[in-house]
Amino acid sequence: MRRVIGIDVHRTFGEVVFWEDGRLRHAGRIDMTRAALEGFGKTLLASDEVVAEATANSMAVSRVLASASGAALPGRAASHAAQE
Repeated sequence: MRRVIGIDVHRTFGEVVFWEDGRLRHAGRIDMTRAALEGFGKTLLASDEVVAEATANSMAVSRVLASASGAALPGRAASHAAQE
């Protein structure tokens, strides 16, 4: 089953939620540091779709997560959703 991970991006942290099996689960906060994002990215599955809030930090978050996992890029996912 597909998982969708949402990240509300702030300057120093991100609030993370998972939508899986029809249920929304708050996963807590992650620091907006390269090391923390890489660690989080390694927990993602290649089939995960990650959507990040469109803020100034979004592209940096997207690049780090994409390099640490095979999950869908946040920028692409958010852009695609906005077009539909």
